[in-house]
Amino acid sequence: MSHNRGQDPMDRSIVKKLPLLKSSINPYRPKPMLTRSNSPQLENDKRNGLDVQLPEETDPIIAKRVRWAPIYGNRSSSKTSTYITSMSNKQIRFDQDTPDEDRMANELRLAVHRGGGSIDPEKNYELRARLSPLQLPYSRVQRILKECELNERNNNTFSLPMDFGRQLVAMVCKVRTDNLSDLKMRLAPLLRQSKARFFNRHLFYETGLIEATLPSKSPLSFEDLNQTLRTDSVWCKVTESAIIDLEKCAVLFKCRPQELREVTEKLRQCSYKIMHTEVGQCPKKPLVDLTERQMKRYKEFRKKILQDEDVVKIYDNVRAL
Repeated sequence: MSHNRGQDPMDRSIVKKLPLLKSSINPYRPKPMLTRSNSPQLENDKRNGLDVQLPEETDPIIAKRVRWAPIYGNRSSSKTSTYITSMSNKQIRFDQDTPDEDRMANELRLAVHRGGGSIDPEKNYELRARLSPLQLPYSRVQRILKECELNERNNNTFSLPMDFGRQLVAMVCKVRTDNLSDLKMRLAPLLRQSKARFFNRHLFYETGLIEATLPSKSPLSFEDLNQTLRTDSVWCKVTESAIIDLEKCAVLFKCRPQELREVTEKLRQCSYKIMHTEVGQCPKKPLVDLTERQMKRYKEFRKKILQDEDVVKIYDNVRAL
């Protein structure tokens, strides 16, 4: 005590500012250390006390409730109750007890399919030829045509270039199908037998084709009809014209594909009766002349190709005999 009394005021302030040592308050405790196992027999996730197996969590089972609609009476098929015609575009072999209406309905469906998918007789030559001798009520015909139109929405029109007889004849097949690969597989065996193949030699160009007749009170000579075609072709934007039948005054006009509708309307204004219009293929080079034997083989091959219901038309560069 005497010693503290003898200190100067300055020394007392220094003693009061001395920091307190934590070691005097909190005793020293060593930190726990993890001992690593160097044993190669243990897996990595089972070392250092991590070998406890936890229970696996399973997903809860969720039960879904389904509400079933009540059924009143017997449920009938939609095909038999809604559609008159079959959904297939193939030729159907009917029984003897099949009504004539079902047979005619199938013929109309094939005519719509082979004619390009249009139900308009002015645009579909196959349908117009089938409707002329048909004896059915107008309401039934319209219902069948509406069914055909719904079925044809899934089909598309394609152009398949072919080569027959080892580059002897160039062909372009206009097909209408919903499965192009399946059609090629069906035609592949026939092509191998006839030495033909799917090959494009770029010998055709796309053009608009218009078949028409010129009604006249008196028969026209070849010079008069040819002069009339030349005069009308200039005003109607026709690129090329030809006489098909002189007695019936049947002619063929060619135009650009994008101007097909405009040219057709102008030909109607010139008193032409339009029979058929389409976007077809025309050869770029002169036509090929075949011998009698070659022509016979080619006609047989062409006939077999046209037997397929999806083949609409065939364009070639063969000169007709």
